Amino acid sequence: MYRRIAGIAAVTAVVLIVAVGIVLIKGSGWTFASNLEVIGDDMGLTVAPANTPLFTERNMAPGDKSSARLTVINEGQHDFSFTLSAEKESGDDSIYDALWIDVTGKDSTEYYSGPLGELNDVDITRLGQGEDEELTLTVTFNQSAGNLLQGAAASVKFIFAAEQHRRYTIVAEPRPPEGGTVTGSGVYEHGDLVTLDAEANDGYAFVYYLEGANLYSILESGYSFTALSDRTLFAEFWEAGPKTLFARVDLNENGYGVVDFGGVKLEFLGGPPNISGVVSFTPCDRSGDGAPKGKVPTGLYFCFRRSDNLAGTRVRLELSYEETLPLPEGVEESSLELYRWNEVLRRWDKLYIADQGVSAQDNILWADVDNFSTFGIFYPRPGELPRTSAYLYWLIFLALVVLAAGWFLLRRRVKRQEQ
Repeated sequence: MYRRIAGIAAVTAVVLIVAVGIVLIKGSGWTFASNLEVIGDDMGLTVAPANTPLFTERNMAPGDKSSARLTVINEGQHDFSFTLSAEKESGDDSIYDALWIDVTGKDSTEYYSGPLGELNDVDITRLGQGEDEELTLTVTFNQSAGNLLQGAAASVKFIFAAEQHRRYTIVAEPRPPEGGTVTGSGVYEHGDLVTLDAEANDGYAFVYYLEGANLYSILESGYSFTALSDRTLFAEFWEAGPKTLFARVDLNENGYGVVDFGGVKLEFLGGPPNISGVVSFTPCDRSGDGAPKGKVPTGLYFCFRRSDNLAGTRVRLELSYEETLPLPEGVEESSLELYRWNEVLRRWDKLYIADQGVSAQDNILWADVDNFSTFGIFYPRPGELPRTSAYLYWLIFLALVVLAAGWFLLRRRVKRQEQ
């Protein structure tokens, strides 16, 4: 049996079985009559018998029962489920409140037993194309009513509401294909529970499910949802080694979020508000990529990756260099610098590093970056003069002195030749 799901754009047909319930009191008796009317059979839902009285009973006494049998048929092209409700159209509430109804189906299946006034959207059953269900509605006049209802009347309406079942195609694919596998694709009925499950191959890790720009089930390989439409999702896998760490990033209303891997801290600043993403960190070895000119690698390399919805967000890195201490003789901690590996130019540079500095007290190198990649910490080669502004000014001054001396010697030589 399927429950109707409220608030969806489903085609609904309503069959109204109107009980014209003119209730007359004859002595201590009670008369209940009802006609059957079927409205909205465009989905193929029909009720038989049609256009005949549903209930025709006279002189019912308290405790008496009246039963009606009908058949609900699906003559349409799609499956549907249907519910049964009752409404009082007119008359005395005391009559309506004194009625008890039992609704049973084939094989004496009990769908409802209780006050008629509480018969509201009760699930009956699901009917496939060409299927039917035989229902028996038994109305009982409350034994305790006595003669208090003499002269009262009521009109009751029974409502059958059918909801068509649609089928949806759910597609789940791994990305990249060699990253792993994902199960759960298929065709589902409207309202069915869909469960996807991803499994990573060696060298990869599952990260999230992606649908358009939306991330679901971050770092959780199982994802369940209700089938309400066609959907295509990608199970995202990232390359990962034994030392790779992953973390969920939750940005608040100000676009701020923090991730701390222990010695490697990332502060996201001014990102999109109220979103969640993923970042990974691997302490990698990039010694084979050389070093910037005049620099020596400390051996600390940081390989980062973040989800696309975090792209463009400024990040402050706080990287511990404590394991490189003590530095070689003559190298100051303040001379440590962070460089980014430029994959396009195949070199180390400071592109996208907006600012950086060293907190020697905490053994931390911090940097504001605008792009994720691989970073490395380097220090000046011992014996080389630092490339500071003062150093450049000194070179310019020295060059001017040399030019002046050359000009003076050239003038002296010219004068001697003239003599």
